[in-house]
Amino acid sequence: MNLLAYVHLQRIHQSTGAGRVARQMTEHLEDHSDVHLRVLGNQSQHDETIPKLGAPWTEYAYDLFDWGTTPQQMRWYALRWPKAEAYWPDLDLMYCTAESYVPVRRARLAVTVHDAAFFEPNRRAHTGTWKQRFKWTLLYRRLAKEADLFHTVSSFSAERIAHYFPSIRDRLTVVHNAVAPHFFDPAPEEGRLYLREHGMGDRPFVMLPRGLHYRKNADLVLKAWPRIHEAVPNAKLVVTSHNDPEYVNKAKERFGDSVHITGFLSEEVLHAIYEAATLVWMPSRYEGFGLPVLEAMACDTAVVASDASALPEVAGNAAELVPVDNPGAHISVLRSLLETPSQRERLREAGRKRAQQFTWDRSATQLLSAFQDIV
Repeated sequence: MNLLAYVHLQRIHQSTGAGRVARQMTEHLEDHSDVHLRVLGNQSQHDETIPKLGAPWTEYAYDLFDWGTTPQQMRWYALRWPKAEAYWPDLDLMYCTAESYVPVRRARLAVTVHDAAFFEPNRRAHTGTWKQRFKWTLLYRRLAKEADLFHTVSSFSAERIAHYFPSIRDRLTVVHNAVAPHFFDPAPEEGRLYLREHGMGDRPFVMLPRGLHYRKNADLVLKAWPRIHEAVPNAKLVVTSHNDPEYVNKAKERFGDSVHITGFLSEEVLHAIYEAATLVWMPSRYEGFGLPVLEAMACDTAVVASDASALPEVAGNAAELVPVDNPGAHISVLRSLLETPSQRERLREAGRKRAQQFTWDRSATQLLSAFQDIV
């Protein structure tokens, strides 16, 4: 199969969830002997990013355009030009590794769509939310007319996307995300150095991945953590990734020195924090998948998560699932786990086994099978 993968190249180096998914899926699709893969992307992003990634990305064949990704996407949308076959005449399948659109002439078109979050009711929707919702509405309407397959990452996401765009329901294929293989190995020295420099190796801490945002249930965190810290005074809350500044200010005021807010981190440092954490806490209100749950499990760390959206589907019985809108329940579960090593050990063992079920080899094989059905 001749497969052209459109990748936003700047998003796959030191990236968050969607970028890691695009990177891993592309790499593992290319590993199949019956796939001849080329990568479509922006020239300047290629020149900046690919040397940092190294092999196998330095070895791929590329078709590159000079326009910025947003103007290029607008040209594809408005003019339906240039077609994917202009880059590769013998193309069989055009694969957009995230929510985007590349027109095709005779080849099949497949696209990964992660969730329906921008279409869901959101009490904290702002101008950026409405702008993105408008853009994605136009995109999904176009894809509904032209895409042959929609890959999404959970049954929850498939159901929510189909709710808003029922005409694509029979073209939705669920293939779960997976864990990058390195999370099963010991954390690299770069990450361990970060822990030592920030004094994170000598006291218990709870890791809160993906930052403080409304969608990540930051309001519940603001209510719950002071009471958790009161009960377990030597525990610290470590908040990683990007944050809503409003919540950061509130957290610093209410939590004092019991919180460490890291901002965005390299994957090496993130790995070390997962591994060193006493617990990983994922109280999100909405997740299309919830990759940090599996990453933490792969690092042998016990997980507490909310019972909302895709999190129960991902965690199975290997995490403590807590009602999403019940601060008292989160407080009780976290206190108990922080104070009871045997409970954490049970979750660690179950989590490791759970994470091992989600491999990129398996996910890429499943997605390739879906591609073969439409070519």
